[in-house]
Order: sequence, then structure tokens, then C-alpha cells
Amino acid sequence: MEVFDQGTVVPIDRPRRRAVLTFLLLNANHQVCIEQLVDALWGERPPRSARGQVHTAVSALRKLLPGAAAGDGPGDDAGPLASLAGGYRLAVGRHDLDTVDFGREVAEARRLTALGEHAEAVRHLRTGLGLWRGAPLTGIDAPFAEPIRARLEEERFAAYELLADIELGAGRHHELVPELTALVDRYPARERLVERLVLALYRSGRQTDALAIARRLRTLLAEEFGLDPGPALVELENAVLRGDPALLSPRRHTRACLPRLRRLCTQPARTQPYHWRTGR
Repeated sequence: MEVFDQGTVVPIDRPRRRAVLTFLLLNANHQVCIEQLVDALWGERPPRSARGQVHTAVSALRKLLPGAAAGDGPGDDAGPLASLAGGYRLAVGRHDLDTVDFGREVAEARRLTALGEHAEAVRHLRTGLGLWRGAPLTGIDAPFAEPIRARLEEERFAAYELLADIELGAGRHHELVPELTALVDRYPARERLVERLVLALYRSGRQTDALAIARRLRTLLAEEFGLDPGPALVELENAVLRGDPALLSPRRHTRACLPRLRRLCTQPARTQPYHWRTGR
């Protein structure tokens, strides 16, 4: 989580302040009561000083945030972080939050994909994915953080999967291989990404590499989690092994890549973004 003021990073160094700011960004432009903040920061066992710590953190943030004003009494809304009766509200603009921009780009890409405008959909997906700068909520240690972190990662992977489906459907498997390889090396247990990499490799004439990637995932799942791969990967692996010619035929429609492997491309990604937001 980073805050910028006209291109300059605003340092929010203390963990409690960062956690408070992150939760307020989760609820940007809405009032957040103090009890919500206490529950988000400490869960079921808050310290007696919890309300005071929240007030102290908010007071410090009001002085640090761009456009902040000095006061912080009830009803004061001169700055972006306003103190209201019983709570606070953080005001942000339309393009002030990169996760909101990400969700907007992905939603537009899905709309364009449905219209068959795949090149424009790819442009929006790459713009949205380009906003990511590492793992979300890094350094935020609070009960609310882990579920949001996991959901944001799922949104990111869903966008990559849609991007891969479009590129595969357009016959750009060669260009896709390096990008998917880097992702799978970083996230080796992401089965749906592995499926797309296996298909891209096979279509690039690299049957041995495709089988090696599938078998690497099979070994990882067995040794680390005691699991077998899902039916889509099993069917894809078998098709690669026997050299099924159907695998070599890209479809223009991104959600029907293979007649017998429809799960690879037809399982829908989430249609609504999880709106954790990080100030830009």
C-alpha cells in the first residue's frame, strides 16, 4: 500500500496507521464507525485502549494525507479524512485508487470480449494488470487483511486467465509462453494458469515441455497437498500425450477453446472486483 501526492510518496510508516488507512480505503467515500475499525484491527479481543489508538492513528493520518486539514473534531470534513459523529469517512476521487481502476479495466475487457473486440479487451486487461506492484496488503497485519489479500489475488489471476484465453483464441500462443512461464514459476500450484501454459507450449510445438509442466504440477500437488490434479488438467495432459490435433486449433471465441476441454476456458472468472483499494 502506497500513497502518492503528485508523484511523491507520502510516508505512512507506522503499522497501525497503515492498517487504519487500508481499512478506510476499503470503505472509501462511506462512513466507517469506530466499532468497525476496532473489530477490523483487533478482532474479538481488542485492548481497552483500542478506541484511543484508532483516534490517535486517524489524527496522524489527517495530517499526512494529501489535502489534509488540521482539525479533526466531529463534523470536520475540510480534508479527505473527515471525522463524523461516531466514525470517519475517507473521500477519494474516481481515479485515486488503483484497485478500483483495475476493476474498471477488467470489467471493460469482459464487455469487449463479449462483443468480440478482443484486441481492445487485451489492451484493457494489460492496462489493469500493469497497475499491480507486488502482493496486495503487504505489511498489513490485522484480522481483516488476509481474506482481502486472498480475494485480490484471485481477481488478479482471473484477469490473467481471461487474458490468456483471448490470446490463445487469437493464435498468439508463442507470445504468451514467456509471460505464463514467469507466472507459473512464481505460482506453481495455480492449476488454471498451468493449463493455459501447457496448451500454449503444445501449440508452439513444444510437446515435451508441455508434458513436463503438467507433470511438475501433478508432483507438486501430490507431495505438498496430497491431491490429484483436476479433471481439466488430466484430460489436457492426456490429449497432449496422444498428440490430439484438436489442441492445435485456436478458437476466435475465447470461452470455447477446446471441444472436450471446455472447463479450461468456460469456467467464468469473477464478474465483480473485490474493492480493496490502495491510494495512489
